[in-house]
Amino acid sequence: MRRRSRTARRIKKLLWRVHVPGWVDNHGVLLPTEGPGISADIRRQIFFSEYEDKEIEIVARRLASDDVVMEVGAGIGFLSAYCAKRIGSDRVFAYEANPAMMEVIAATYRANGVAPDARNALLAQGAGSREFHVEPEFWASSAVQGSASAQTIRVPQVDLNTELARVRPTFLIVDIEGGEVEFFASADLSTVRKICVETHPGIHANDVLSRMLGGLIQQGFALDFTLMRKNVLYLGR
Repeated sequence: MRRRSRTARRIKKLLWRVHVPGWVDNHGVLLPTEGPGISADIRRQIFFSEYEDKEIEIVARRLASDDVVMEVGAGIGFLSAYCAKRIGSDRVFAYEANPAMMEVIAATYRANGVAPDARNALLAQGAGSREFHVEPEFWASSAVQGSASAQTIRVPQVDLNTELARVRPTFLIVDIEGGEVEFFASADLSTVRKICVETHPGIHANDVLSRMLGGLIQQGFALDFTLMRKNVLYLGR
């Protein structure tokens, strides 16, 4: 029986009502179904292998053995764990601003036998500290305030271009809930050949996102129209 067949889906729906295990396989990566910020909705997406399904499709199709990956906005460590399993932990670097997620990321790495370089830091222009807004669902947390229910904390900020020069990534994976506009406005992308970015039109107007994409195109990147997955885009050069 194929894992993503209709029969498998029906069986999973039955299991969802009876028992949800603590860890579930998503595209070969074991993910936790419980932890800080993992809401019932996120738990359901993980259980049905729908969590970050747009990003994983793009990364799976474009990741190469010689890539160096920088994931900005690591969440629970899914994509960085996947990349590490494919190309080795020493070629994967992950950054997450929310300190509550670092133990979840470490647990994901342990469960999958990988050890990417993961840092609790917000990447932006200049080093120091920065306000960060933690939402009840971890994936909505951002340096851009999204709701009145967010808890505002201060997090360490690492200079973006210093880190880009240190890591020299070829593949950037960016999902930072509206922070992508500021990120790409100042990023030195001289070593980068591939970008997977989630855009957030609920935060930024079309003209703002268009200017961001225009800036990337001016630097030699092209949109891959075969890999446009709603608000998740892939650009390569």
